[in-house]
Amino acid sequence: MLVNRIYFILVTFFTMLTFILLLDNYILAGIITLLLVGTGYIFIALSRNKKRLHLLEDLCDPYAFIEATERQRAITGKDPKINAYLNVDYCAGLILLGRFQEAKDLLLSIDQKYLSKKNGTLLIYTINLISCCYGMGEIPEAEVLFETKIPLLSPVNSKLTLYTELLIAERLYMHGKLLESKEKYNECLVEKISLRQRLCIFYSLAQIDEAFGDLQAAHEKYEEVVKYGNRLWVAEDAQLKLQAHTI
Repeated sequence: MLVNRIYFILVTFFTMLTFILLLDNYILAGIITLLLVGTGYIFIALSRNKKRLHLLEDLCDPYAFIEATERQRAITGKDPKINAYLNVDYCAGLILLGRFQEAKDLLLSIDQKYLSKKNGTLLIYTINLISCCYGMGEIPEAEVLFETKIPLLSPVNSKLTLYTELLIAERLYMHGKLLESKEKYNECLVEKISLRQRLCIFYSLAQIDEAFGDLQAAHEKYEEVVKYGNRLWVAEDAQLKLQAHTI
């Protein structure tokens, strides 16, 4: 982290020095330097975040995502708001590893004053918390959260709308409304989604196929999850189901 800060200071210094020599105007050189360096910093931050999400959404590797999140934390320092955002991300990685209790404990330790309705971080936090409850079979607690929190948190973009729809599909499944859940999951499949999301949907649909006795359809979906799911917990669980010859 210290090396990155020193590098940033040096780049800023030499950039400004170059513009001073070229323009012979300290104020103008300072303004241009701030604009260029600020834009460059934002671009690098966005690029780094995109690469970090790629590990989870496309490579289906929650372990690598968690490690990248910790590296990002080391770069951004101790800003409480950014740390809260990163903790929400970290919990998403834990959930996709099937470590629901650990994720729930960390979520409950986050100070929600650093999260926002406007940028969607509070909605993501709430969805993750409800998912932890579902993962541990805590249906009543999940239901209270869903009924009291979700109606107050409107999705601010299409990505968050999809997350909310997936949560609704999961809720329907947990309440035994399998046909409605299947319909909702299939609606989500036609949206623009990541590989990770597609495989998690396949896993849920395979469970529904099992419940309806369509073992061939379930088998095909589990195989797809195993083939492309890499280190997701659903891939590991699907592999166990196939190995046990229950499907």
